[in-house]
Amino acid sequence: MLPAVEQFIEQVKADDDLQQKLKRALKAEELAELAGEVGITFTPAELVKSFAHLLLESDDDRAVALFDNLGWDAGELLWALKGWGP
Repeated sequence: MLPAVEQFIEQVKADDDLQQKLKRALKAEELAELAGEVGITFTPAELVKSFAHLLLESDDDRAVALFDNLGWDAGELLWALKGWGP
């Protein structure tokens, strides 16, 4: 995982106000902007690729748990998968 993303995660854990702001963020760009507000810099793509890398490098059970924790309902998942295809 990108060190800046790890740093941001640690900042989020320690900052209740930042946690509240994150709850309203819907896109990677918004998360990257919030990181910038606390002096941490990464692009939206770096954030997404860090998460993808974490999924790929995790054991099977951990990868499934991380994915499941996203909290998508079936409709959202179907919509996303349709957009991810070739």
